Amino acid sequence: MLIDEAYKSRILRGEKTTTIRFGEYEAKPGSEVYLVITPSDTAVAKVRITNVERKKVKELTNQDAKKDGFKDVKELVKALNKIYGELHGEDEVTVIEFEVVEKFESGIPLKWLKGLNYRNPEEIAKLYIENNLKDSPDVDLIIRKVYSEGLKEAVRRYGPKRVRDALLKAYHKLYADGKI
Repeated sequence: MLIDEAYKSRILRGEKTTTIRFGEYEAKPGSEVYLVITPSDTAVAKVRITNVERKKVKELTNQDAKKDGFKDVKELVKALNKIYGELHGEDEVTVIEFEVVEKFESGIPLKWLKGLNYRNPEEIAKLYIENNLKDSPDVDLIIRKVYSEGLKEAVRRYGPKRVRDALLKAYHKLYADGKI
């Protein structure tokens, strides 16, 4: 689910627990999705959708506004107009309520998630280590670093390209061995 960078800190602090989308937006309660910040295309959290409700703009309430991180419905509608162009009372929106289930301290580039079939890099490292898999000494070293100290520390130490390449090799090894 794409979210503008401006809302990141409010979401991670729990002050914004909904996102409101113009029109009919496909979202299913109970599903878990990555929260991806634009324009950086970086996943900063995994969220569980807890409720989906379709409303007309004129039906939005101050409570809807507060859950979305705004002080009142007037401020909310002003923000929606800025994003989607002028909305009218009869226009429909989808209110998606969510809860953060996992925060990613350093963020995960969306292209990495796509390459790993939307699996968390630290999950890949954990499965690789727990299944005693081996590749090259370089891959094994980097994956151990991701596992023991986290993605951010591994990227700082070995650089994003080496870490990404090691994670992809680990993912493919896990896949080939039927572990994922």
